[in-house]
Amino acid sequence: MRNIEAFNLVVGEVFGQCYREFPCRIDISTMELGATLKEAKGECVQGELDLREAEYSFARESVQWLVDAGYLWCTTPAAYKFMGATLSPKGLEVLNTIPEGLEMKVSLGEELSQGVVALGKEATKQMVLKALSMGAKLMVGF
Repeated sequence: MRNIEAFNLVVGEVFGQCYREFPCRIDISTMELGATLKEAKGECVQGELDLREAEYSFARESVQWLVDAGYLWCTTPAAYKFMGATLSPKGLEVLNTIPEGLEMKVSLGEELSQGVVALGKEATKQMVLKALSMGAKLMVGF
């Protein structure tokens, strides 16, 4: 799996969790996100986790990017959790959008709140691409 595909899966899962719980703050576990990535690659996730594996640090970097890019607010980023995370106004605006061109009748957030497993990898990736594109347009005033 390429980095951008893995990134889109992590972002889809994080957006879904945050939208589902909004406006409450949640803890985002990079261990769970790493396990989701391993499962998406077809790897079995059982027994003890080896947090030195690339999927866990990749998940952490992906969530940190969402914070840095202004999609999420987080009170305490830690090694394996982002504590007190919630959607920023930018993140909420993007996820409340019902995009044109996709055969959807609900917002991106509603769709993503189902989770990667329920939506499937391809659908999640398409929705994340649309959400991040909308976020970029907000930044430059399109």
